[in-house]
Amino acid sequence: MTILFCGSTGEQITLTNQINSSGEGTVWQTDRTGYLAKVYHFPDHERVEKLKVMVANPPKEPNSHLNHISFAWPKSLLKDSNGWVLGFLMPAITGSLELLNVYNSKRRMDLGLGVHWYFLHTVAQNIASIIQAIHAESYVIGDIKPQNILVNNRALPSIIDTDSFQVRHPHNGQVYRCLVGSDGFTPVELLGQDLSTVEQTEVHDCFRLAVIIYLLLFGEHPFKGQWTGKGDSPEPTELLRRGFWAYASNSLIQPGPHTIPLNVVHPEIQQCFLRCFNDGQTQPDLRPTAQEWKKALEVARNQLIACSSVDSHFYSQSYGRCYWCERASNLGVDIFPGRAIPIQMSVVNAPQSQSKIFAADNVSELLKEKGKEITVEGKVVTTNTHPDTNKYILNFGRRSPNSNYGYFRIVILSPNIQSLSEFIGIPLNSLTELVGRDIEVSGDIEIRQLKNRSYPQIVLTDPKLPTEKKESKPIVNTKRTRVSHQYPSTNKATAANKPLAKVKTHKTPNQPSNQVINLDQNYYKQGSDCVKLGDYHGAIQFYNQAIKLNPNNALFYRRRGNSFFYLKDYNMAIGDYQRALHLAPSDIKAKSNLTIALERLRNQNKGNL
Repeated sequence: MTILFCGSTGEQITLTNQINSSGEGTVWQTDRTGYLAKVYHFPDHERVEKLKVMVANPPKEPNSHLNHISFAWPKSLLKDSNGWVLGFLMPAITGSLELLNVYNSKRRMDLGLGVHWYFLHTVAQNIASIIQAIHAESYVIGDIKPQNILVNNRALPSIIDTDSFQVRHPHNGQVYRCLVGSDGFTPVELLGQDLSTVEQTEVHDCFRLAVIIYLLLFGEHPFKGQWTGKGDSPEPTELLRRGFWAYASNSLIQPGPHTIPLNVVHPEIQQCFLRCFNDGQTQPDLRPTAQEWKKALEVARNQLIACSSVDSHFYSQSYGRCYWCERASNLGVDIFPGRAIPIQMSVVNAPQSQSKIFAADNVSELLKEKGKEITVEGKVVTTNTHPDTNKYILNFGRRSPNSNYGYFRIVILSPNIQSLSEFIGIPLNSLTELVGRDIEVSGDIEIRQLKNRSYPQIVLTDPKLPTEKKESKPIVNTKRTRVSHQYPSTNKATAANKPLAKVKTHKTPNQPSNQVINLDQNYYKQGSDCVKLGDYHGAIQFYNQAIKLNPNNALFYRRRGNSFFYLKDYNMAIGDYQRALHLAPSDIKAKSNLTIALERLRNQNKGNL
């Protein structure tokens, strides 16, 4: 074992296991939990001076609130017993994979990663956010490439090999240059130059960032395609030098049969690529900045729509249909494989004929049809779940303060949510998928008076519900349309393969501009939204996903415990409150809720004696 000394504290640091080696140096595990050591083969004076500047001037960690390390920055110098600097101590990045394993479809499938286009948009946006933070501190990354970016299962990236960054001394202006570059990621104006003599700017990083984002969204390098010129295709670096990519004017590169077309992404993303690879070819300052990329990706991500046919497909609203279904049909290959989503649900004993179909929003006409068996068609606006009364409601409108009418409703009576799923023919994790869908239902119109308003409704009764004497004879059909809300996947086979992400919503709440997107918080927000609607089963599913990604968040357990409490599953609620208190012993709400749940459980057990 090798023993070095921390330059900041003088404490001994023991190098235990070598985990990587390169022409520059070696990387070691240490006896300090959470820290690695990098030891140079030849720690020259300039390299040591650069490290001193980096240790003294670390950039602000933009994601400390997420307990995440965005860049493996030098923490302290490492010296030998004679005081010579040999390397540095840096934080270890754990639980992450190289970017190549995320954007390359074959690698994803080989590793069994449940990655989809929504996840890739999120990763791209988060990378842009981190690079924006680095540029704000006047650092230039220089060697941006997939091997230097790691991604975890929350779509949070980390940049490694930070000692290769270009660094400027904040006091005397001395520049310590980035000496390395990578083929395919070096902008045209730097090709063939000696990087040891070039002072780079964020403009150069912006080209590299664009290539990374293209890889994430399209799965291949932008300067790649079918060569239409004479002879053999030039090397990729020469294509880049000449500005030949599939969407440049007069380009000799055309999209291949497996190339994903540019128009499948949001128009703002399209414009960013055109600015970078076309305008930026001769005018580098026109390339989009990291901040501009982040804003464009946020717009694009918020307009992704979940496919109504396959649960792992997302497509841009601007494209108007699921490109991945089209591609799978045309090529026989699905790079985002998932499960088919049922597009119809039905209930037995349908009426044989209907003379007229009524619009769900024509409430005044529906009220006149009281007691008649009719067919109604309209779009579901919201859903409500009332497990205590075995009632599940689809609402086709919202209450207007200026009207004496309510809105049309479908009330489904079923013993439990599992029975409901079987009754209407859709899986448990897709119940709220009905929001935003056009539905046609047949049955007897009833009038429900609520707070001086009349609500026309059709009641569907599950034959397995013993307490109901009346059984309606409805048929319910859903038409294929875009899904605006969908539960996270609960595919056990996928879960066993440790998917990187299983989020299934096409739009997430707006995030603060200086933060990356955090998927566990998105799941938590979706769970809270379900609670507001009284859908406690749905809330539990979302909280399950949040806890899977972040098992150390006490709030997630407490909120899931509340949902179990509302469902009168006090044993499960007690377990969650106890986990919350284990993580956060001072959580007053968890203590209070635990006391109440224990009392309710005792009373429940007494009643069963």
